[in-house]
Amino acid sequence: MKKILNLSGVQKLSKLEQEKIKGKGFNRPYCKGTNMCCVRLPNGQEWCDFGYCNNGRCTWA
Repeated sequence: MKKILNLSGVQKLSKLEQEKIKGKGFNRPYCKGTNMCCVRLPNGQEWCDFGYCNNGRCTWA
C-alpha cells in the first residue's frame, strides 16, 4: 500500500507488487445462468449469489 501512496505520475507495478495490494483479486462479476452472479476468488474458488443478468452484465440482487 505504501508503494501506491508514494506513486508520482504514472508507473506500472510489477506482478509481485500487484499481488501485495490488499483488496485486489476479485474479478468482474459474471453470469452463471439467468439469475446467478458469480466472481472468481483469488484462491480459485467461485462464489455465486442471486442476481440479474442482462447482456452479459451481472447486477447483484
